[in-house]
Formats: sequence, structure tokens, C-alpha cells
Amino acid sequence: MGIDFKFIHCSDLHLGAPFKKVSSFDRELGKRMAEAPFAALDRIVDKAITENADFIIFSGDIFDSENITPGSRHRFAEAVKRAGIRCYIAYGNHDHRRSWENSIPLPGNAVVFPDTPVNIPYPDGENKLTNVIGVSHGAKEEGRDLTDGITGTGPFSIAAVHCDLDAVSEGKRYAPCRLNDLLTKNIDYWALGHIHKRSIVHEYPHVVYPGNTQGRNTKETGRKGAYLVTVSGGKVANIEFFATHEIMWSEAELDITGKDINSLIGHLPDIGPGELVKLKITGRGDLDRMIRFERKDIIRAVEDRKGCRVVDIEVNSMPNIDINARRNTGDFVSAVIREADIMSGSDKKTLISAICATKASQSPEIRKVFEDMSETELKDMVNDALASILGKLTGDST
Repeated sequence: MGIDFKFIHCSDLHLGAPFKKVSSFDRELGKRMAEAPFAALDRIVDKAITENADFIIFSGDIFDSENITPGSRHRFAEAVKRAGIRCYIAYGNHDHRRSWENSIPLPGNAVVFPDTPVNIPYPDGENKLTNVIGVSHGAKEEGRDLTDGITGTGPFSIAAVHCDLDAVSEGKRYAPCRLNDLLTKNIDYWALGHIHKRSIVHEYPHVVYPGNTQGRNTKETGRKGAYLVTVSGGKVANIEFFATHEIMWSEAELDITGKDINSLIGHLPDIGPGELVKLKITGRGDLDRMIRFERKDIIRAVEDRKGCRVVDIEVNSMPNIDINARRNTGDFVSAVIREADIMSGSDKKTLISAICATKASQSPEIRKVFEDMSETELKDMVNDALASILGKLTGDST
């Protein structure tokens, strides 16, 4: 039996994201990042044209919340028009309406789902290949289970929803639903959005998150893109991931134990030219002091070797000192270690009180920064402070 139809499933484009953190240290890179989501959209449309896809499903967060502008909506409308095929749109929590939206209408091939489930067959008429059922968020913080009222009919049914599935929840929950409920609704392909990490949660019926189309920070590493789905004989025959990212974020871990700068750089993992990289420094050794106090040297060495851009360094290494041996020597170094032990054993409230004890950090705004951190993150700060102090007090000597 031949191919019945093909469609592209994408979500979380976040058009108009400002990338303020990047722009703060590199304006040109910030501009490049701001354009990256639009480049990803162009690659989706290019793929649809090249593959002769029947339609595209956008499963929410097309735009980026407060950063929705007439310009970003216009560019999206132009991309949909260029696609020239039906584009189903289920808005998400970042897509709440603006008063000026109607002045920039989407083209006729765009189908926007309302905030209650609607079934729109494809194509129109009696010889339909599939039913596409979709629903959009009705509020900025949608608390409803948007899958309520969705039931599949016909030879093949697709549901487009921007939601938080219990099996792959991340962060604050929007439009929560349960996987077990989805599997009972006679839907053959759940085209979901909201989770930025791609995942085929279930097969037959398929429950799929394509992830976001462009990584936005060091937590969103690796290839980003969308899925080309082929349906044949009334079932999913193939799901092909294709990359759409303009810039890829990577994370590289370097263990300094027993290494000098040359051997450390020689142990770099595969990093492609142009990638934005976060370095995670671990282990124990003489390099700890250099990395803490002369970070530009390690950044320059990595960038020269790999042609990448280091945008962040997380230092979890320690100086070349036997902490256990120095803990009870009775000198100033042992006092610092014992104080760090006390702090590491404290709860979150005690840690915040100690951190904010100085006059410079007593403002409500500064305290809020630490209150938003996890207890683990606060204790990591204690360990980092200990390593920095020991490096200065001992000169990395044992």
C-alpha cells in the first residue's frame, strides 16, 4: 500500500525571543540568536515544500510571550503563506492574544483552533485522509485539561494540543493531562507541544513532543528540530526527525585531575565550529586555581582548538589539597573547612540568612534571587566559595 499522506509536526518556535543574556556580553551574537528562531521556521517551510508534505501542525508557543510584536507575527504569516499548504495552529501559553492581531491576519491556509476542541478534516469533502482535532490555550496560565472532549473518528485521527503530560513534565505545569487518558481517546497521533526536549512518549497510538526548533540557552543542548510523519495504510509508517536549529548549544565536561592545560584541552569532546558551549569543570588539581582566577585563558584555549564560542563555565573542581587531612589541623585553613562543613549541612532557610547577612545583600531584590535557587544550588555556592578560598590560602599546595 502506498503513502497516504505526510505532515510536519513542530512546536515551541518562540519567535521574537530577545536573548537578553547573550546580548549583554555580545550584541552581534544576540542579534544572531534573535534571528535563529525565524531561520528554524524557514527550514520547516523548506522541508514541507521539498517533501511535498500535505500539511503542517504547529503545536503552540509559536511566539514568545511578552515579546510578541507585529513584526514577528508578520514574518510568521509570510512563512505560512510561503508554505502554501494547510497549517494547523494550536496556540500555547506563550501565544496569548494582542489587540492588534486582527490587523495582521494569517493567510487563508492557516487554521487556528479555538479554546475548545474542534475537528477539521483533511482534505475537505468526502474523501478525507485524516481528522485533525485541536484546541488552543484560552488563558495565559491555562489550568484546564485541554484533552477533555477530544475523541478520534475516521481512518486516522490527529490531536494537536499544547500541554503538560505527567510522564515528561518540566517546570510549572500548564494544561495538565495524563498519558493513560490520552491512550483511550481513539487518537492515532498526539501532536503535542510545551516540552522543549523531543520525545516519542508512546507508539501506536503515538504521543509525541518534537521539542523546540531552536535551543535558547545552555540547558537546551543538542540538535533541535521537528518531525516529518508519514502515514500509510491508516497508521504511522515513519517518523523522521530533521534539524532546524541555526545555532547549537553544547555542554562539555572537563576533568582536571592529573592534567596540565595541554592534556586537558586534548580531552575535549566533539564540539562543532560555531557551537555555543558551556564548560563544566570537575576533578581536583593544580589547574583549579588558574580556571577560577584566569578564566579567559581556558576559554581562549577551548575556542582556539574547536572554533566554538564558550558562553558559560561551571566550576565544580577543587584545588590540589587533601581536605580531610587539613580539616582538623587547628590552623586557619581547617577553620575555613569546618565552617564550610557547617554551612553544607544547613537547610535552605539558614543558608539564605547567612548569605544575606552582609549589608550589601540585604535588599529584598537580592534576597529573592537566592530564594529562587534550590537548596542544592545554594550548597554548590558554599563548595565553590570553599574551593576559591582554599586556592588563595594554600596556593594549591598540599
